[in-house]
Amino acid sequence: MEFAYVAKNTKGEEISGFMPAGNIDEVVNHLHGKGFAVLHVSEGRGRSENPGWRERLASISFGSVPTRQMALFSRQLSTVLEAGIPLVRGLRGLSADSSSRMLGKAVTDLGVRLERGENLSDAMAANPQAFNTMYVSMIRAGERAGTLDQIVEQLAIYLEKMDNIKQQVRSAMSYPVFILVFTILATLFLLLKIVPTFAQIYADFGQELPGLTQVVMAASNMIRHNALAVIAGMLAVTTAFYLIGRTQPGRYAFHSFLLKLPIFGPIILKTVMSRFARTFGILLGSGLPILDGLELVKGAASNEVIARAIDEVKRNIAAGHGVTESFRATGKFPEMVLQLMATGEEAGELDTMLVKTADFYDRQVEATVHGLASLIEPMMIVIVGALIGVIVVSMFLPIFHLGDALMKGGYSY
Repeated sequence: MEFAYVAKNTKGEEISGFMPAGNIDEVVNHLHGKGFAVLHVSEGRGRSENPGWRERLASISFGSVPTRQMALFSRQLSTVLEAGIPLVRGLRGLSADSSSRMLGKAVTDLGVRLERGENLSDAMAANPQAFNTMYVSMIRAGERAGTLDQIVEQLAIYLEKMDNIKQQVRSAMSYPVFILVFTILATLFLLLKIVPTFAQIYADFGQELPGLTQVVMAASNMIRHNALAVIAGMLAVTTAFYLIGRTQPGRYAFHSFLLKLPIFGPIILKTVMSRFARTFGILLGSGLPILDGLELVKGAASNEVIARAIDEVKRNIAAGHGVTESFRATGKFPEMVLQLMATGEEAGELDTMLVKTADFYDRQVEATVHGLASLIEPMMIVIVGALIGVIVVSMFLPIFHLGDALMKGGYSY
């Protein structure tokens, strides 16, 4: 059997290739022996094989399964394992009940592979569009320790909490985004429809207009006469940011900027810390070595700044330094996390303390989001009112001078 793998070498460069082996564990152990950090392993085709266009098209993945769907699947799988239902039969039922086409297809493939004699972790590794490296690693750890049901239960709780945090942040941001879109549309309507009408009327006065009115009219003329250029410029800027954001330096700069935002930065940091602590705690609790757990938790943090800090932590721990000491040396982790981590390390319960740290930050995020929602609403109302008010006042400002214009004969009927 041949497996496709993606890994990072000792220089941090991403490499990929194919390797014949009896199972995925052999591939992982072989790559670890070379000092590589394994990112993904799955059953793959040989280099000489050339799949047809239908197979290539079917293999294209248009995104990943939403966290909520994965949480529901994990909860259902946990129930199947606890009830003692044969796994293949249980997976058939879960496949039929899945509302996600991608997940349903992956679960169906799991059942087929299990019937062929593969274990669950290898079957999941062959479906990376649904089961990421962290998920597969935890399932593999559960299989080795004979605690698969407990691991799946932990995964269900983890994904449910992650989805809950996402929903809270999304809920807090939905109102400001709606108001922002409304403000942009209202401003464009005023500049493109209302302002030109007033401009035509004031052109007949023959009098010099107030400075504010001239500025608004100039903005209206620029947008109306250069609409294509403005749209092209916006698309170019958006594309540039997107392409830069796909590079590692670009992601680092963007994530660093997000963490420094005055209002949203602390929320983002707390969310990242919660995700990091819970993921790392669960990985350690499942029996994974610290260095392997750190490699997996980098992607779960979803922040390039923290990912680089974790790389530094790995190097420090590999050099013989303590866990908390290594995290503190990066300067990227809050003191609260470091103190709780030190307590857990001293007590030999680092995994438990990390999960408690995540619970603490979850409560912090929830409280901050609720407070922010009540603060943003009046702020957005003031901003929208001020912006639209400036445009409206600028249009009616010349009317205050209408009497002077008529007295001087600047306007004729």
